Amino acid sequence: MSGFPDEVEGYYAELAERRGWPGETVAAIRSTVELIRDLDRGTASRTYGAAVDDYGTDWLYEAVWHEREWVVVRQLGVGEDGDVRRYWWQRLEDDEGMLTDQALDREDWGLRPLTREDFYTAWDDPGWSLSA
Repeated sequence: MSGFPDEVEGYYAELAERRGWPGETVAAIRSTVELIRDLDRGTASRTYGAAVDDYGTDWLYEAVWHEREWVVVRQLGVGEDGDVRRYWWQRLEDDEGMLTDQALDREDWGLRPLTREDFYTAWDDPGWSLSA
């Protein structure tokens, strides 16, 4: 990958090697990373939401309006055990999970409204919890 910070390039190169991705998969991941990065940096309308899953993990989402749907550009999970998972263009996936590839749907996902301020408070300080 080129055009990304060295640590991002290194992360995706290591992930591709470890998972044995063929060239087509590497190209598809690169395209997705670029899209999510561009949406994240863009000025399109945004929405935020939060939910607690069946395992007690707080999930927070930031989504951008793109091609008639809400595309999640940042996703934060904070488990009851303090385990923190952040997914965005710099880390679409890891061994624990991935940035959702589904359009955000408040009703189907049972999301509570969340302000931008609350989202970024949690993003910057994952000690914050919906259920605390």
